[in-house]
Amino acid sequence: MKVKYIPLAKAKELLSNASKERELTDVQASALKHLTKFSKVSEEKAAKLQKELVSLGLEEMLAVKVIDIMPANIDELRSILYPHVQNLEQELGNKIIETLHKSR
Repeated sequence: MKVKYIPLAKAKELLSNASKERELTDVQASALKHLTKFSKVSEEKAAKLQKELVSLGLEEMLAVKVIDIMPANIDELRSILYPHVQNLEQELGNKIIETLHKSR
């Protein structure tokens, strides 16, 4: 079975749509509140960013984490990617940060 990673923005969209159809459980309502507070971009931007980051060479899981946190600089990016990417090349890091800045 393949695991599909989704950004916080997508989870927020799914729960938001579910809340229009039915009453959410307490846990779901709490999760939606959390997602609303902490998701940094819209679902559309998150999907576009995910494709772009994967095309730059990031694993899907790491791309989603980067989107969820939206680091502002390469040092923050390195701390998110470590230990999966221990030696982030400066050029790749700059491309990732530039891609994120375009989507803010």
